[in-house]
Amino acid sequence: MLTMPKPSTQVTRHRLVTAGFFFLALSIFAVPSFAQASRERDLARRIRAIITKGNAKRAFWGIEVYSLDQKKVLYRTNSRRNFTPASVTKLFTTAAAMSLIGKRYRFKTTLETLDRIDEDGRLLGDLILVGRGDPDLAGCTLPFIPPDERRVQRACSFSKTFNKMASQLVARGVKLVTGNLVMDSTYFAPEHYSDGWAFNDVQWSYGAPISALSFADNTLTIRVEPGDAVDDQAKLFWEPFTRYYKIQNAAWTAPEGSKTRLRVIRAPGSRKIEVSGPIEMGSRRRFLTLAFDEPPAVAGELLLQALERAGVRVLGEVEVRHAPPPPVTLPSQVARQKEQNTPDKSSTNDQDNETERKEEIKPRVLAEHRSLPLAEVVRLVLKDSQNLYTEMLLRMLGRRQPPKTGKNYKEPERSDSAPPLRRADGSTEAGLAVMRAWLYNAGVDYEDIGFFDGSGLSRKGLVSPHAVVHLLRYADTRSWKDWYFESLPIAGEDGTLRRRMRGTPAEGRVRAKTGTLGRDLGLAGLVETIEGERLAFAILLNHHRLRIRDATKLVDDICVALAELPAPPKPPEPPAQKEKQD
Repeated sequence: MLTMPKPSTQVTRHRLVTAGFFFLALSIFAVPSFAQASRERDLARRIRAIITKGNAKRAFWGIEVYSLDQKKVLYRTNSRRNFTPASVTKLFTTAAAMSLIGKRYRFKTTLETLDRIDEDGRLLGDLILVGRGDPDLAGCTLPFIPPDERRVQRACSFSKTFNKMASQLVARGVKLVTGNLVMDSTYFAPEHYSDGWAFNDVQWSYGAPISALSFADNTLTIRVEPGDAVDDQAKLFWEPFTRYYKIQNAAWTAPEGSKTRLRVIRAPGSRKIEVSGPIEMGSRRRFLTLAFDEPPAVAGELLLQALERAGVRVLGEVEVRHAPPPPVTLPSQVARQKEQNTPDKSSTNDQDNETERKEEIKPRVLAEHRSLPLAEVVRLVLKDSQNLYTEMLLRMLGRRQPPKTGKNYKEPERSDSAPPLRRADGSTEAGLAVMRAWLYNAGVDYEDIGFFDGSGLSRKGLVSPHAVVHLLRYADTRSWKDWYFESLPIAGEDGTLRRRMRGTPAEGRVRAKTGTLGRDLGLAGLVETIEGERLAFAILLNHHRLRIRDATKLVDDICVALAELPAPPKPPEPPAQKEKQD
C-alpha cells in the first residue's frame, strides 16, 4: 500500500506565508476598488434624492456623468433614451464647424459687378452685394462682451461696414450705377426657417430667418418710452432705422401704478407693424425685438443709403436675388435612380451648365469685407445661445462635401417621394448630412441623434445624454478643445449661466451649454470638482409640470453635487521588492 509522505514543517510554513501575502495583496488592491464603488453609490444616492423630490419624480430625466481623468462613467440614468435637447444642440453644430470649417475661417462679403465701368465713373449695369454667410455683417455683435459691459464698451453703428464698402467703391472711381443694386443671397438654399419651428417663434429675434445675406441679427429693435404726460402717445424709436417697415404707434402713457402691457401686431409677410398698449408714466424704457422677414431687402436699403452718403448714385432699384429651388424629382424617377444607383441627370446637367456660365463671365470685385474669425462666432453662440448664428454655421457646413465615413454608416431612411439628398448647396438638409457624417466619424451612434436644425429651436429634434457626453469626450481630444470649452458659459460669471449657481461650490467650476424650449430643459458641459477632477456631464429634463425656476434649481443642484464629489481613491503603490542577498 502506497502512502503519501507528509509535507515537511518548512514546506507547510512556506505555503502559509505565501497565502498570507496573496490575501494581503488582494485586500490592498480591493480597498481602492471598494472606495471607488462607495463614491459612485454616494453620488447616485445624492442625484436620486434630487430627481425624485416632489413632482420631479414624475419627470423624464436623462443623465450621464463621465470622469475625463478616470476614463469611466460615474453615473447614468436613461442615458440612451431620446430627449428634446433644446439649445444643447448647439454643442454639436459648433463642434462640427470648428473641426470642418476651422476656427480661423473668415466670412467674405463682396461688392461685385459683371459689367464694365467707363472713364466717367459710370458702372454700366448692376452692382451686386454677394453674401456668404457672415453672421455679423453690421459689426455690432462680435467679439463677445458680457451683457453688463456691452453698453459701456461698444457703441454700435449699423452703417459702419457699408460705409467702408462704399468708400472702397468710390476709390475704384465709381460715381454712378446705371442698373440695380442687387442683394445676392444665393450662397445658401432659399430656406428661411427649419423644420419644427413654431409659428410664434418666427415673429421674434430668437426665430429670425436664415439668409446668406444677414444684417443686424435680422432683427428690428423698437424702443418704447412713456410720453411727457398721462394719456400722451408713447415715444417710439427703432434701429436699424429703415423705411422697409411702416410702424404705427398706438401705444399710450398710463398713470403711475398702472401695468405696462405692450403688444405688437404684424401679419405674416406684412410690412405693417403696430405697437399698442399702455406704458406706465415714469417707467423705464421697454424694448421689443422683432425678426425681419426679408433680411436682404433691409440690408439693401441701408447699403443704398451708405452709397448715397458716399456720393454714388444708383439709378435702378434694390433687387433681392435668392437661390433657385431644388429640382423637382418625381417618385418614379427616385425609384429608377435607386435601382440604377445613378445620380439625377437633370441635377447634374444643371450643375454643369452653372459651372460653364461661371467660367464664361467672372465677376469683378470692387469692395470687400472680411469678418472676425469663426472662433469668435462660436464663442458668442455658446455664451449667448444665439440661434441665427448657429443656423448660419449649419448652412456653412452644407456648403461642404461630407467627410468620408466607414462602410457601416447609413443615412436616415427617406420616403420614396423625397428627392435625392442634395450636397454642398447650403441647405439645412445638406448641413445635417455633413454633421451626421462627422459625428459618425467621431464615434457618435447615429441612433442616438435626430436633428432637424442646428440651434435646437425645432420641436422635433432628439438626442441622448450619452451622445452629448460622447461628443464632449471627443472634443477633449481635439486641437481646438481649449477654445471650444472656454467658450461655454461659466456658472455665476457669464453667458446664460451668469445668474445661476452663485454662492455654491459649483460657481466658477461649471462650464456648460444651457437649453430651454418651452418646458424642456438641458445643461451639458464640464465640471471641475473641488478636488480637481474633470467631469463631462449631460442633464436633460423633459415632460414635467414643475415651474421653470424650480426645475432649473434641481438641475443646478445636480451640478453642485458633481462639484462636491470627493477625490477618487489613489491606486496603491506596488510593494517594494527586497533586494536579493548573495
